Amino acid sequence: MASGNEPSLEPRTRPHVMTIAGSDSGGGAGIQADLKTIEAFGCYGSSVLTGLTAQNTLGVQAVHVVPTDFVIQQLQSVISDELPKAIKLGMLTCASTIRALAQEVSKLNTTIVLDPVMISTSGHTLLPEDAMEALYELYPHVDYLTPNIPEAKKLSGWGHEVKNLDDMIELAKKTNEKTKSLSVLLKGGHAVVSREEVLKYVGKYEIVWEEGDDEDDTVEVYNEYKDSLNVNAKPQKDLVVDLLVKEGEIVAMFVGNKVDSQSTHGTGCTLSAAIACSYAVSPGAADAESLIPIFKRAIGYTQSAIATAFPFGHGHGPLNHGHLTMRRALPFSPTKHNPHPFLTHLIQSDLPLWKSYVRHPFVVQLGKGTLPRKCFEHYIKQDYHYLKHYARAHALGAYKADSFEDIKAFTEISLHIARESTMHVAYCQEFGVSLADLEATPESANCSAYARYVIDIGTQGDILDLYMAVASCLVGYGEVGLWLKKQVAKGEAKVERNLYGRWMSDYGGKEFLGAVNRGIGEIIQTAN
Repeated sequence: MASGNEPSLEPRTRPHVMTIAGSDSGGGAGIQADLKTIEAFGCYGSSVLTGLTAQNTLGVQAVHVVPTDFVIQQLQSVISDELPKAIKLGMLTCASTIRALAQEVSKLNTTIVLDPVMISTSGHTLLPEDAMEALYELYPHVDYLTPNIPEAKKLSGWGHEVKNLDDMIELAKKTNEKTKSLSVLLKGGHAVVSREEVLKYVGKYEIVWEEGDDEDDTVEVYNEYKDSLNVNAKPQKDLVVDLLVKEGEIVAMFVGNKVDSQSTHGTGCTLSAAIACSYAVSPGAADAESLIPIFKRAIGYTQSAIATAFPFGHGHGPLNHGHLTMRRALPFSPTKHNPHPFLTHLIQSDLPLWKSYVRHPFVVQLGKGTLPRKCFEHYIKQDYHYLKHYARAHALGAYKADSFEDIKAFTEISLHIARESTMHVAYCQEFGVSLADLEATPESANCSAYARYVIDIGTQGDILDLYMAVASCLVGYGEVGLWLKKQVAKGEAKVERNLYGRWMSDYGGKEFLGAVNRGIGEIIQTAN
């Protein structure tokens, strides 16, 4: 008898997202970029062509305008069959097409995203002056408008140079007011904004930082690992800021590092299509609060598509639209922009939990020297037991390893932990805790549970399972050591005249952090 809880055997539906734009023969922009993006988001893509271009990574050589009546014929054909949940508008080619589309979309109950494509990167005019005027008939029906700074200046009539973030804010508001669009995302790729300018607005506006770059949420081990690879680990002073404005008010600032890449052809197309898809896959109404995750997801997708792009052509190459769907859903492939994508994904998936672990009151009090001594003595007694299990786990890794190189590496780690245990005993004696006391202390339930978990996972799984089981320990201690060092520099923790200063120096020291970097490298290599 059926219980009513059986899984459905019917195929799941996909949100329908339409692109109305031109075709890029080079494949990097236009409907080609849009449809790749739509597929990456798990949506179903349909397309209405407004123009055909002869172009490549070096530029646009020619544009063939599709007749207006045929553009509308395409649109009506698709919507009569299945109404899109969102429509992305790109290159619209001529005034008559824009006016006809304005009439058509005004009848539709769907979300409209407009990327006001006017001039190509190579300088080719894609929209004549009379068509720009016709856009004002379309704007009232647009939910999200995504101009870059030159486009916003043209749309709003702004006659000044954009010199700083204050100018960008005024330009975004002016564009929102002039176009009468519900929301405007002013793309900041054409401007350089200093970190100091952004920090000036903390508390005034919602600031959405790139993952791992929040002034408060930076994961220190990321920077340490980048440093070991000779990749710039310091937070960039110059940033890219995208501004989201709704009904004249700043909803959010999206702040990220500029990705140094020649593969930027089709960035605007990709972002606007990603916004349409991000909206289509999001539940509920798009109020100001829910807009932030919609745009964050779209911006993050586009930035990663640039960072993971492969070389193509002799000019500005295309983005890697398939970076979310290639082989595995999890991000494993390291780049200079993010050499630790797998760990970034894991930590960012529950950042509050991670912070509660590495910035636990125990850690904070230890750094200030206010931690009760009996708490620390309990910790070092339990840590002695844990070191045994930690050594056993790596010995298990040697047993699981397939190569002599890995067997040697795991064995050396076990030997290093055994040597570390003698130093741990000597350290405990400074607190009046003898080896006999350590051996006589019962293992706590918490220590036993985690240690058994590590051994159990290592026994049942493979090398990567074992690495991940101990990663919270290895990476976590490295993060604590680096974070406390940062707190000392800020005057919020101390090493001098601190009973626990040596512990802080050890875990923030070069030798231990070298082990952390090697461990992160092993995780990344094994995951790949």
